[in-house]
Formats: sequence, C-alpha cells, structure tokens
Amino acid sequence: MEISARHHQDILILDMVGRLDSSTSGRAYDTTIDIAKGGAKRIVLNLDKLEYVSSAGMRVILTLAKLLQSSAGEVKICHANLNVKEALETSGFNSLVKIFGDEQSAIASWDQAT
Repeated sequence: MEISARHHQDILILDMVGRLDSSTSGRAYDTTIDIAKGGAKRIVLNLDKLEYVSSAGMRVILTLAKLLQSSAGEVKICHANLNVKEALETSGFNSLVKIFGDEQSAIASWDQAT
C-alpha cells in the first residue's frame, strides 16, 4: 500500500495504490490521520489504483472522514474500481462519503456547493 499526496489549489488529493487491508491499514491510518491533523480540510481519495479494500481499510477511511467532519472538513472518493465501490456502497459509505466517478467531478463538487 502506497499513499502519495498532491495538491489542486486548496484540495489535497491522496492517491492510494495497492491493497488497503488488515496488513496495510495501520500504516495507512497513521499516514491519513497525520495528514488530516496537518490542517487539510478538503481531501479527495483517488482510488484509481486501489485493488482491494477490507473492513479494516474501510475503518481507515471512516476515521479520516469523521476527523475531517469534526473540523469542518470533508473527504470525497473518486475512481473506485467496481469491487472497491461495491464494498463501500454495501457498507453504507456512500451515505457518509460522496463517491465520484472521476477526480474532476469530486473537485468540482466543492465549487458547486459554494
């Protein structure tokens, strides 16, 4: 599991590569929480290269979303492959975190909200 960060204006985009499961969730948790505590308010998780997410991985995303919400921030997801998207939707994530087909739509949704 690799997580890399890049910026688009005031939005932080986290690219997740590999598998987000019980063996990688600890490191992913530490990385994402450090980023959120660093002051980021708008985060897009680009899951284009995320092959798999387990319940342990979903807890990482949920914790990040709740941490951001508590500080008036928000996380959005984009480019989830069919298996990852199904896992997120089956778990009810789409009611907590907005899921977009592509990165541009996720970014543009903040502009439309203001």
